[in-house]
Amino acid sequence: MTAQPPQVTPLAEGLRVRTFAAALNEDGTPDAAGAAFTRTVEHGFYEPWQSDEQLSRWLPTFVEDGQQLTGVYVDPGLASLEPWGEAFETYGFGPEHPVGTFVDYDKTLNAGGAEPVPARLITGVTVNPGFRRRGILKHMMTSRLAAAVQEGAAVAALTASEGGIYGRFGFAPATREQEVAFNVTEAGEGFALRVPSTGRVLPVDPSTLEELLKETFVQFHARTRGSVGRSPAYWKAGTARWEPGNITSWNRRLRAVVHVTEEGEVGGYAVFTHEGWDSDPHTLRVHDMIAADAVSRRELIRHLAQMDLIQRIVMKQAPVQDTFSQMLVNPRAAAVKSVHDHLWVRVLDPVAALEGRAWGADGDFTLTLIDPLGISSGTYALRIRGGSAEVSPVSAEDAEPAQHVTMEAETLGALYLGDVSVLTLRDAGRVSALGEVAWEQLAAVVDLPGAPYCATHF
Repeated sequence: MTAQPPQVTPLAEGLRVRTFAAALNEDGTPDAAGAAFTRTVEHGFYEPWQSDEQLSRWLPTFVEDGQQLTGVYVDPGLASLEPWGEAFETYGFGPEHPVGTFVDYDKTLNAGGAEPVPARLITGVTVNPGFRRRGILKHMMTSRLAAAVQEGAAVAALTASEGGIYGRFGFAPATREQEVAFNVTEAGEGFALRVPSTGRVLPVDPSTLEELLKETFVQFHARTRGSVGRSPAYWKAGTARWEPGNITSWNRRLRAVVHVTEEGEVGGYAVFTHEGWDSDPHTLRVHDMIAADAVSRRELIRHLAQMDLIQRIVMKQAPVQDTFSQMLVNPRAAAVKSVHDHLWVRVLDPVAALEGRAWGADGDFTLTLIDPLGISSGTYALRIRGGSAEVSPVSAEDAEPAQHVTMEAETLGALYLGDVSVLTLRDAGRVSALGEVAWEQLAAVVDLPGAPYCATHF
């Protein structure tokens, strides 16, 4: 392991931190600490307050994932000495509710290499706006990144509600997604494909699909650079057992289809809802589409486009380089509504992360990483052959002057999955040479074909 745990930023006086595993009571009910923590997270993201019954359904998925909950709490003894202490204790949510929350757990990330790399996923990050500027976020982030380093994670990953927060901790956007609307009317910008159909798409009962959802995602995850492992919540939502607004009820609007290949194998699935007859145009919204290959993905969309009385299909989380648009007879039948970043990556162990990554061509270069947190700082010699890298720490003095570049850890996060070219980052002033660098040759080694894609939100 070449990563070094960061120095943990201390909390302000009167605050204390606790990290504990998501758990249930012996009778299966939510334990009090986890319930208060989860409600605080929902409050921080302006979501509805969870009922006991809703928590009894949410928390088992946290337990199955092995989620670690880190809360920062106000010391009641110190709070009572503050001018605001009486109001806090009288009108606040109670001492069991943290003023800062942070959730992390382990999955894998497909970085394009032979095997996925161990990834520490981060979610549920909130800070009570009444307790800002007290080191809460810095403490939670540095302490939990330190734990991730010590426990062998190659990378950390998160999805960001705000874009200006996580760069200073070494995270950078590494995948993007887009919202696409397909015009599927027969006239105007109509929908038609250049290639003939293959296999058959069947409407199915979503409540029967749990094992199929899991098996199909395993295939997708193995072949898709940028994919991260999924939470059990996806199987609950995809089988209609959870209504999005109230997970104690079935989602009776949810529909599902599967593509069966010519060989009789299920190659992919889509779950979707009709937006209602008041929608104009009449719209299907795809909530999840996972396919083992591009053929099944194509046939799923073709089937949805040919459904009766439908005029538009909306996919909010589509790949930014979807081959589908190139299959359309009329390319204007697909309209991109928005493009936005999705998965943010932070390299923790440079050797494990870079050896677990795909590479574009053979070559050798030296990389000096600058990490404000000190986790991945150092100089590394890379030897790439046959799409795999051998990475060795070297001293700066012993590094070869040729093909020697430097960048910050945040920049390596942006570069890691191949969403952006090393030449683009050089031109942005984020990658610099420490010797004579053949930039086009370096780009051939580092850059990867196609854009990465993460179909999972967390």
